[in-house]
Amino acid sequence: MHAGGWTGVFWDMDEFPLPPGLDVNQFVKNVKLAIWSEGFRGPEVDFFAYTSSDSFNYRDNELFTLFKVEDKRSGFYRLLHGMVNWLYKRQQYGGTKSLLFIAKAMPGEDNDTMISFLNQLFDRGHCILTVVPDGCSPENFDYPEPTLAWYWSDLCSGNKSIELPDPTFSDDDSGSSSPETDRTC
Repeated sequence: MHAGGWTGVFWDMDEFPLPPGLDVNQFVKNVKLAIWSEGFRGPEVDFFAYTSSDSFNYRDNELFTLFKVEDKRSGFYRLLHGMVNWLYKRQQYGGTKSLLFIAKAMPGEDNDTMISFLNQLFDRGHCILTVVPDGCSPENFDYPEPTLAWYWSDLCSGNKSIELPDPTFSDDDSGSSSPETDRTC
């Protein structure tokens, strides 16, 4: 049980678009259901979405904050900056913060930066939640060890998280990518 604390959802809409037939209101409800069913029952879940598309017009939606970005790389760093900003604003409330990171890895140094950043948040006692693209094995998804992870379709449906491999039996504890990592995930 992870009762208490705040949860921030940081969503790259370009990499993880809404499934056909699912509107943003139902998506928000389903994500909250998925998070709460895993015991994350803090006072609030804040949603932040990042997209380079002009076709998304959810500015009137009070369920989340939308950020327009130029491209994947600028969106990636804006998302990471958004996480830091959100943590800073929430520090006054104390307690553990949970961050749901819905984005794919970037190649090269950018990916190393992300892994280091998420590991530092985890080391400071924050819960790192993430999404694995449908069809990818969690072992081949190039992220540091999260607290919980969902397949994208399961998160969108409000389902339970996936069972992650036990990191105590991993050959590579560095959290960095290995030659076996599937970069298409």
